[in-house]
Amino acid sequence: MEISKKLIQELRIKTGSGFIDCKTALQKSNGNIDNAIDYLRTLGSCIAERKLSRKTEFGRIFLYHDKCVGVLLELNSETDFVANNHEFKTFGQIVVDYAGTNKIFTLNNLNNIFNSQRISLISRVRENIIIRRMKYITGNTISAYIHSNKIGVLVKGSICSSVKENKDQNFKHIAMHIAASHPLFLSEKDIPKDVIEREMYIQKNIADQTGKNDYVIKSIVQGRVNKFINDVTLIHQKFIMDPKITINDYLKRNSISIYSFVRIQVGENI
Repeated sequence: MEISKKLIQELRIKTGSGFIDCKTALQKSNGNIDNAIDYLRTLGSCIAERKLSRKTEFGRIFLYHDKCVGVLLELNSETDFVANNHEFKTFGQIVVDYAGTNKIFTLNNLNNIFNSQRISLISRVRENIIIRRMKYITGNTISAYIHSNKIGVLVKGSICSSVKENKDQNFKHIAMHIAASHPLFLSEKDIPKDVIEREMYIQKNIADQTGKNDYVIKSIVQGRVNKFINDVTLIHQKFIMDPKITINDYLKRNSISIYSFVRIQVGENI
């Protein structure tokens, strides 16, 4: 059966599917639009099923941010090409906005709500797509920062009520620092005991190889563990915008308190 370009275009507009798939669907459906849509849905599910096991190491970070809630969402794809696709970007923003406005912070629930849309998108872009992670923070003062759509940061804190100048800018600088320096903890009290013990064990094994006496080895180990703590805790890191001071110094200068933060980066730990 000969299928007109006009009919193919109509089906493409309704389904978002490619030219060849629409033409095939209409041929198999004898030009019936509704039957062609059903065919494409079946085809899309089959395509998606074949793609679901493929690795997704690329993607984007999406942000929802209002006065009391900040949400970061990682949406993954197989290639950067698809991650920059308009449909991919639109889908990611729809998902994170829905999570933020409806206070849905469980990834399983979010995946269940958007699974059919995700499957449909997979069938169109011909790559696996995964809603991989979601992190959120609630509170009265939340700052957010996205770097190159690959790193997302949320910071929860407070600032002295008498300080009004550069309030938003100061919090943004902290968020930018977190994006660049990747602290793992806010302060030393947030580091689990087993993490410190493991670092001490590693540094002692290294120091033992120097052949120095126990007193010197103990001093070396403690110094290196202290450096480790400074490297992984936000408040002890050197401020990237002024390496002469620490983040703690910057907070004190600007009457800022930081209560918590989250940072996610596309593809980490895959």
